[in-house]
Formats: sequence, C-alpha cells, structure tokens
Amino acid sequence: MAKLSKAPVFYVVAQVVYSPILKLDSLVPELQDRLRKDGFPGYRALRQIGLEVHANADKPAETRVEKSETNSHVFASRDQSESIVVTAQSVAFQTVEYDSIDAFQDKFSRAVRAVSEILAPDSFTRIGLRFLDAVVPPSPDSLDKYVRSQFLGLQSTLSDDSETVYTFSETQVLKQGRNIKVRVLARAAELAYPIDLADSAPPLPERFRSIFGVHALIDSDAAFGGESQIAYEFEVDAIVNKLRELKSDHKATFEAVVTPLALEEWA
Repeated sequence: MAKLSKAPVFYVVAQVVYSPILKLDSLVPELQDRLRKDGFPGYRALRQIGLEVHANADKPAETRVEKSETNSHVFASRDQSESIVVTAQSVAFQTVEYDSIDAFQDKFSRAVRAVSEILAPDSFTRIGLRFLDAVVPPSPDSLDKYVRSQFLGLQSTLSDDSETVYTFSETQVLKQGRNIKVRVLARAAELAYPIDLADSAPPLPERFRSIFGVHALIDSDAAFGGESQIAYEFEVDAIVNKLRELKSDHKATFEAVVTPLALEEWA
C-alpha cells in the first residue's frame, strides 16, 4: 500500500523498554542538553501514580494493593507536536504529525541513540509501536462504508429506530514472536485519547480537534518481546529493524479493519 495522502492517523508512538537505570535523575541534565540540540527544547517532569495488585490465587486473603509511582521526563519539540518520554526503564518517541515510517524512524533512532550513549542500558525486553486512527464518515449512517461491519457490532443490523451508543471490538494476533492488539471503538462523541495516554500525549492536531460525532477510533498496538522478559542487547540498529517489522504488522491489520473504499478515498 502506498502512502495515504489523507490518512486518518493522528498519533503514533514507539517505545523501548530496557534494563533499569536507577541513577536516571542525575543523567537528565546531560540528556536534556543533547535532546534540545536535536530539536526537542521543551522539558517537563511528569509523575504518574497508580496501583499494583499482587494476588495469590491459593491465598486470596493475602492479596496486596500497593501504590506505584513512575517519574517521566518529557522533551518536546518547539510546537509540542512531537516529544521524547524517558523513564528509568523506557524511552518513547511520539508524534501527532506522522508523515512516513522513514521520517518517524529517523527521529525515533535519534532518541534511542541518545539513550544508548548517555544512559547506556545493558539490554531491552520490549519494543512497541502504536497507531491511533480516527475514521470519520461523511454522514453518521455511513461508517460501515469505511470500517468493515464485523468491527461495528450490531450497528448495521439493528432497525432504523434503534440508536447505537457505542461498539467495541478487540482482536489479538500472534505473528513470528510479535504480539498485535487491535481495538476499534465506534461511537458518537468527541474524539479523545485513550485514558492511558491522556497525561503524556501531545495536544491533538488541529484537523482532529473539531471531531464530535460518529467516528471510529482504531487503536493498534504491535509489540516484540515483553511477556517472556527475555533480554536482548541494546543495539540501535537491531531495535530499528524491529520497528520496521512492527510497522508491517500495522499495515496488515489496518487494511483488515478498513474497507477498500476507505483506502481509495484516502489515497
């Protein structure tokens, strides 16, 4: 599939999870100096607090809930459309101005190389690539012309006097050691990031901010590693090669979700 000139993609992020760097805070000034010269002069610290549940199936009474805290360092471009997010165990590059995999790969590589040279992690356990697409039909009742009906639940089979509030579909695919999850959420509402991205993602691009009405959010997440916790040498070229493999998975799943008409109109 050639590059789509009117592609519905509005957010892309690639992340590498690596061996912990416990002295990260002391290295942030050097990392910031490197990244500001590389086109990311903005900086903010982000603290995310969550809960971790430690369950024992044999002894339910011993289940523990502990508070977890993640400190992130966000290095942003001048217009805030792109940013690099670094934690003690991961680096991510995210953008709301996705152009092509080549352009994306170039900036992702620079982020990974900076981490490699300054933080020097020994190894990585996971690489992930996530795309968010917003499919907006020209009329509220024509979404099934752009998204295949099997991802739209009962929307196309109920009578005309029934109003579908939302439909949700999730599919998991395994392919040559890679794990791909595709979620499709169709609803009549304002376009918004999934809740796990709400704090760290850049502002929505201008042409997507006005979306309010029937649309389908396609959330596709492809990953290599992670579940087995097998560690691989932290080598930039090898990481980039895995990124290209994950992009091929996204291409295949995206084409499986949308219709030929949609691809034709977005070309």
